[in-house]
Amino acid sequence: MIRAVRPWFPLLAGSVFYAFALVWAAGELPDDGVPLHFDPTGAPTAFGSRTRFLTLGTLFGLLVAGIGAGLHRLVTTGSLTRISVPHREYWTAPQRVGRLRHMLAEDMGRIFGGTLLLLTAVPVTAVYATRVQPPRLPVGPVWVVLALLVAGIVGYCVYLARYRYRPA
Repeated sequence: MIRAVRPWFPLLAGSVFYAFALVWAAGELPDDGVPLHFDPTGAPTAFGSRTRFLTLGTLFGLLVAGIGAGLHRLVTTGSLTRISVPHREYWTAPQRVGRLRHMLAEDMGRIFGGTLLLLTAVPVTAVYATRVQPPRLPVGPVWVVLALLVAGIVGYCVYLARYRYRPA
């Protein structure tokens, strides 16, 4: 018998991959001259130290993971009065609230875990940018990752609204 994945597992997995990417980058980035910001063409517009890059990356990762964990906690234990779902009357019936909470928790884990997983591209591309002269981002792959993130979130939201939360 295959056991279902816990709703929080994708968030945990995305967090771990992002943390590993930051730890790897800590060993690969130079002490100074690390690109911190890029324009749309991939040219760096701001430089800083490895410490600053890692601090900002850690804070950003904690923010995304914290919001995901907070929303996960909210939908599993908090009030559902402010939660907006299709067919609200159907899903907030007492016999379905448990299933609704589980589905919302799965969705929070998947969306925020996927976001963190795709954010692992940030430290990887920062390392890449420090190894080429002049420093540049690999613009094509970065735009592909960004497009995948946006398309994935939009596609998943359409799936949620049209199919997942449709009354059985």
